[in-house]
Amino acid sequence: MRIIDYYNYIMTAACVLFCAAAVVISKKKSTNEGKVSDLSDKTTHILLAVTIGIATFLRLFLLGSIPNGLQQDEASIGYEAFALAKYGVDRNGYAYPVHPLAFGSGGNSELMIYLNMISVKLFGTGIVKLRLLPAILGIATVFVFFFVLKEIFSASLFAGKKNTLSIVGTAFLAVCPWHVILSRWSLDSNIMPFLQIIGLYTFLVALRKRTAKSFALSAALLAVGMYGYGAGTMIIPMFIVIACIYALLKGTLNVKELLISGLVFMIIFMPLFLFYAVNYLGLPEIVTDYFCINKLTATRSGEVFLTLDSSLPGKLLNNLKVLGLVLTVGNDEDMLCHFYPGYATLFEFTFPVTFIGFFVVFRDFFKGLKRKTQEDTEYLCKNAAFAAFLIANVILSIAVETDISRMVTLFIPLIYAFVRGFDFILSNSKKLAIALLSVILLADISFVKDYFTGFNSNVISIFMPTYGDAIARAYEIAGDDRQIYSTYEGLSAPFIVALYYTDYDPVLFNETVEYYDDEAMFRTAKSFGNFVFADIPENFDAQEYANTVFVVASSEVSLFEDEGNYIVENMGGYSVVHKE
Repeated sequence: MRIIDYYNYIMTAACVLFCAAAVVISKKKSTNEGKVSDLSDKTTHILLAVTIGIATFLRLFLLGSIPNGLQQDEASIGYEAFALAKYGVDRNGYAYPVHPLAFGSGGNSELMIYLNMISVKLFGTGIVKLRLLPAILGIATVFVFFFVLKEIFSASLFAGKKNTLSIVGTAFLAVCPWHVILSRWSLDSNIMPFLQIIGLYTFLVALRKRTAKSFALSAALLAVGMYGYGAGTMIIPMFIVIACIYALLKGTLNVKELLISGLVFMIIFMPLFLFYAVNYLGLPEIVTDYFCINKLTATRSGEVFLTLDSSLPGKLLNNLKVLGLVLTVGNDEDMLCHFYPGYATLFEFTFPVTFIGFFVVFRDFFKGLKRKTQEDTEYLCKNAAFAAFLIANVILSIAVETDISRMVTLFIPLIYAFVRGFDFILSNSKKLAIALLSVILLADISFVKDYFTGFNSNVISIFMPTYGDAIARAYEIAGDDRQIYSTYEGLSAPFIVALYYTDYDPVLFNETVEYYDDEAMFRTAKSFGNFVFADIPENFDAQEYANTVFVVASSEVSLFEDEGNYIVENMGGYSVVHKE
């Protein structure tokens, strides 16, 4: 085992002891509650600036090379953005679709694509430019989270601790392994925490202001979040239902404000609603030269949702197991692009503190349902908003074939629960709270070192380093006249990486593409234009391939070197091979 593995075991035990000690202290009459001195506003602002600086470094440093290469969904998002920006159509020939077909079953959410389309228009294509959006929004998420926490910790319940708790929570998000890794590559789900936090913030502000305009603004931003990722279309409505019913019961939201907000939400959501109606209710496609609401070639409902058959009990148990792992030590079965072994999600040892926070969050949630007085009503509704996200994510995690990307909206409320657990410890022992922060700081230093030195070696098969450079060089040599034959070894959907790296004409692609299976859930191209994607033919030295430019894996280079009349341009893991 590595040092971090031993550290996790020891610190998990330490966190259990911290929590147990805080519980024992809280039972004694000589409790220290109320004796914590808060940070001054000036100190808080300085610490916030330092925190944002750290968050910025962790999300921007070596952004183009860690991760090294390009994952297939990143390439797909980038290419769709390029195609729409330069040609006005996606790679399937649709003009400005509400939800692009992408691989046939969707697979890439529209908001990430259209935001990147603006980036392409302004700055062009490239890995750093493609990843800047989630990186910048990741930094913005940390910044907005501070104000989210300030909103809830402004309640009298947290007098003397508002600034301290807000900074601790913000700093935890800034260095959290889950959020650092998520912010450094361009999967569509990776912008969901920002969409979630901005919608949550405006909702909390609306609970304070209690005006129709403030609730309408919150509804508008939550509706925008529906375009961010498929899981959001289930999580956000569940959040709205739970949080709004709670606010109605407590009198912080009235029926008029609810109706106005609901109308605003539906107006913004309507194009996506029509897309679902076209694909799941049988409405005809809407195809124009200016926008499209098109049918998918395949739907993912059977892949995503649990089916009511004999496999249901086993899948339910597995989902509960995955949820339990994510809420505690992390799920090592997730794809390595989402976590670094030993540093799963919110650090592997913090869950005892988070569980204390769960107890406090849901204690206050249910207390608010029973309480008839209006005391602390605003706080109870704000706390219920976080609880609503937790409940919605638990329901989703049980109902679908879950993974960490589909659970992306779980972690912001989890961090809130951690802060509430930290608050419990701090209220009973300042020394224990400082010890907990020290433990996390040491783990984060270790994470930063390991991530920036070892992450790439773990994700070679996912991000396919040097392949993009190789296929771009092959196209530079071959142009549109000579055949380009690409290996499939160590690659996933290499055609989409080729499209992105070569800025290929999407109209020509759509006219010439041949898929391995037109009806597959994720269609992969066998060929398009003068590109072919398959295993290197055994008779590669035959006359029919005399003018072909090959892109091969390092393990295949020797085949060509043995022939003696090939030029081999080594790009690293992949090489470009062609005859003199």
